[in-house]
Amino acid sequence: MNLLFYAPQMAAYGGIERHVCGLAAAAAAEGHTVRFLTTSNSLGPEMRRELTHPRIAFFELARPRGTAGPVAKILWLLGAVRRARAVPWDVIYTHGQTGLARLVWSAAGPRTRVVHHHHNAADAAERLTWSRPFRHVLRRAPYLVGCSRSTCAALDAALGRDDALFLPYLAACPVDGRLIVERDPFRPLRFGFCGRLIPEKGIDALITLSADARLADISWHIHGAGEAYPPARFAGNPRLTYHGAYASASVHASALLALDAIILLSTHNEGMPLSLIEAMSAGLPWVATDRGGTRELATSPADCVIGPGDVGVAELGGSVRVLADRILAGTTSRRRQRAHYDERFSPGVVARLWLDFFASRATG
Repeated sequence: MNLLFYAPQMAAYGGIERHVCGLAAAAAAEGHTVRFLTTSNSLGPEMRRELTHPRIAFFELARPRGTAGPVAKILWLLGAVRRARAVPWDVIYTHGQTGLARLVWSAAGPRTRVVHHHHNAADAAERLTWSRPFRHVLRRAPYLVGCSRSTCAALDAALGRDDALFLPYLAACPVDGRLIVERDPFRPLRFGFCGRLIPEKGIDALITLSADARLADISWHIHGAGEAYPPARFAGNPRLTYHGAYASASVHASALLALDAIILLSTHNEGMPLSLIEAMSAGLPWVATDRGGTRELATSPADCVIGPGDVGVAELGGSVRVLADRILAGTTSRRRQRAHYDERFSPGVVARLWLDFFASRATG
């Protein structure tokens, strides 16, 4: 197949970047040709290495993420699409909250299948941020893919469609399955968070819980970075350690393997939380608020605690205590959690779903 990908903005290292780059690499490894367009040049070295394949052509607007205005993006895309029209594309795959996807679709031929991937919750609050051009993209996309069943239902309800399709993220597998061992029962509990530090991820709640007397047997560890959370924000609590940003799978894996659980107390609806999927690659149990598609990840109930999405920090501390007591009682299992990950979310399984989907649309 000839595949044309478009990603509006690429961070140095992030969940969406790992999904799109991993999908391109998986397609190329099976002999498909990928042309990858993006309107920023901030992708980090590890992700760039994944795109170093003779069947992948990677083209980027030479402007850092968030600095190119709409005119610069449109002019660059018009040139890229004009050149792309010389190729008979089997599939055009676009993603993200951008009305510019329509420009890329104009490279389609009569037999091209156009797929747009929405990777947020599509809830009422998010829909208020949709521009008119982006709503047009969502309504007109011949094939609309959501990152969770919850997202698909929200998209259909908002757009008057009934055909949004669920496919999971192709999330990186930072942890080698051979490294998964059951927890040392004599080690103190270490709970934490790995990901982008924004208020919506419940970081303030984690800071508060790190001083909660009910959780005094837990040390807390925050991995990631965000403008709202400079290192000084985490100072002053002896049970809380801020480890800073990570920009490689190996550092990410080390962070996960040092933890006993991941805590994601989102204050907004999630599409499909990548931080939980990646935690499951390490076999980690988790606590998360009941937001968007989060519940769909709780395939091993003994290793997951779903907390209410509309309660205060004190009540969420009770959910954290429930998981801590399960871990101390030995009723959670890293190997069991990893087995659920391998069955449903491992890169090989998810890449196969996506490539079979592309192939069926290219030949159907």
